[in-house]
Amino acid sequence: MAEDRELTVPVAEVFSSIQGEGLLAGFQQVFVRFRGCDLDCPYCDSPDARKLSGPCSLEVAPGGETEELQNPLTVGQLAEAVRRLVGAGPAGLQHSIALTGGEPLLHAEFIVELAAQLRPLNLPIMLETNGQRPADLRKVISAVDCVAADYKLDSTMSRPVDGEARMQFLRLAQHARTFVKMVVTDAVTCDELSRACAEIASVDRGVPVFLQPVSPVVEGIKPPSPRDLLALRACALGYLRDVRVLPQIHRLLGLR
Repeated sequence: MAEDRELTVPVAEVFSSIQGEGLLAGFQQVFVRFRGCDLDCPYCDSPDARKLSGPCSLEVAPGGETEELQNPLTVGQLAEAVRRLVGAGPAGLQHSIALTGGEPLLHAEFIVELAAQLRPLNLPIMLETNGQRPADLRKVISAVDCVAADYKLDSTMSRPVDGEARMQFLRLAQHARTFVKMVVTDAVTCDELSRACAEIASVDRGVPVFLQPVSPVVEGIKPPSPRDLLALRACALGYLRDVRVLPQIHRLLGLR
């Protein structure tokens, strides 16, 4: 019988910063950014993480120097990198750990093992995902504490996403602490947003939903005007109880 091979994944970076999106905005986290993504969002703010090739940039201390590790990394290597970064700061500095990307659910089995090794740190683990991989979410749902699920509006994408997969994902995500993030551009209409919010409400009217004006990282893709943004929130509140508008505050602060 062949020996089991140790799981490895490509990782773009491990660093500490302020969470700038969603329910945990304002808290300091250790970010683990996985490489690889199954979507091609035109407004992507971390395009390098789409690539499977390339080194891993590891922050040695919060806000300090970095070193390079060669990919792919084992579960043990990545867990040790996170433990070292948490230990380099004072107790209580890090609120939680964010697994982001790219798309971390491309590496579901790895995440389950990584979460088990990170549990002794007693830090909540948040999964940031594009909300399109319900089968993989099922594998990891009991291993994470919070799910940050994107809802991709068709007008913001280069091609439509799988609506049935999105609904399956939203239903399954209710088994964890979940919030939904929608990136909105000047192409989003109240009609489109209303359809999306009705879909979310059919699963849970009370789930926190964050309308995130797109950051202008790609030429030609613009956020809604202030007037339109207020109108979009009013449309969403026709279906959902908890709708908030929040830009990427880490970008406003000059952080990554």
